[in-house]
Amino acid sequence: MRNLSIALFAALWVAACANPTERRPDPARFDLGPVRAGPPAANVGAVVVGAPSWLAGSAMQYRLGYSDPARRREFAESRWAAPPTELIGQALERRLAGGSGRCRLDVEVDEFIQVFDAPERSALVLAGRATLLAGADIADRRDFFIARPAPTADARGGVAAAVEAVSALAEDLAGWLVRGERCP
Repeated sequence: MRNLSIALFAALWVAACANPTERRPDPARFDLGPVRAGPPAANVGAVVVGAPSWLAGSAMQYRLGYSDPARRREFAESRWAAPPTELIGQALERRLAGGSGRCRLDVEVDEFIQVFDAPERSALVLAGRATLLAGADIADRRDFFIARPAPTADARGGVAAAVEAVSALAEDLAGWLVRGERCP
């Protein structure tokens, strides 16, 4: 019996070590593309982006809205290059801040996720609220909900949709800020 146990252990050990060089590839890392240069579209001094803890990491998240909509999942071989708040913050900062305004724009992201409504069809959902602060006072606040269809039903399609969603958010917020002229 002892010889059988040793033989079994040895066989398992050899099987586990048979190909030590074969490992999972490093996950692909994505960002929102090249930073677009240009003058700020609003007179905001700073943009601060926050999010709940489940968006603090670099995981690219998705939901299967057609079968299990309450469950968040992560793409196994794809990651964001930084947490979504950093990527969104950089894009919004480049587009909205830099003026001489004394206001700060706080953006709270509640959702940044690819939602599949069928196995072959998905959209990136970006939702939350923006608060314009003039010193310690709230000058204005608005909710946002942006959904952009993904061109493909995979992580790369989600990235393309995310680029469009964040760009749409920046344009929407720029128009909101300029129309109201809320920051001196």
